[in-house]
Amino acid sequence: MNTGKNNRNWGKALGLALTLSSVLFGTSCLDNFEGQPIPPSAFLSIYHASPDAPALDIYTEASRINNNPLEYSATFPYSPFYVGDRKLRFNPYNAANTLLETEFTLEQDKVYSMFLVNKAAELDAIKVEDIWEEPDSEQAQIRLAHLSPDTDDIEVIINENNFLFGEKNEYLEITDFEALDKGEIQVTLKSKESGETLLTVNDIEISGNKVYTLVVRGFSDPANGNNNLSLQLITNYIKF
Repeated sequence: MNTGKNNRNWGKALGLALTLSSVLFGTSCLDNFEGQPIPPSAFLSIYHASPDAPALDIYTEASRINNNPLEYSATFPYSPFYVGDRKLRFNPYNAANTLLETEFTLEQDKVYSMFLVNKAAELDAIKVEDIWEEPDSEQAQIRLAHLSPDTDDIEVIINENNFLFGEKNEYLEITDFEALDKGEIQVTLKSKESGETLLTVNDIEISGNKVYTLVVRGFSDPANGNNNLSLQLITNYIKF
């Protein structure tokens, strides 16, 4: 998890977040404060990692905040939320029943990610504070999120010998952000227990001036569902 070092670039991330929120969703989690001072806020993104859960509606208290359904492997982008104790509710798209209701606390000027995890029958949410060092033109910042519900401890190997995220990653582990040189990388997932190679993905492009989350998602066993084990590279932030 995060170490508590200062996130010196939260303001830039929030500027990007506002742009993404406006373009992709057309809504805000704050009321319309045009002509008025903007109240204290935090920023939160939500990633759908439950491989057998349906597309979702997201509610804060009584208000739905997404215009489009949140599909599996999609992200509701960083958006402003009132600070303090908040409640989120997740329903199947256009349905009245609730799959998950969760309460959490947001602090002013902080940036968070929430990951919806586990199978649909046991849907849960993990919230982490997003803290990274400023990327530069030669390096990115990247973290790992192990969100495959039927995959035990894994080794994540970059370019055959680089254990950037440590020698073992457990299910539901979200690592700290680490520096990684720009360029194409190969990522191999291995079972920590058996040493079996579970997945290899070549030619993943890493750019400088970006912050990423590398997500391990889906089912290792096809009998559990149609969304098979895979990797997804999510861009959290771009330094313009």
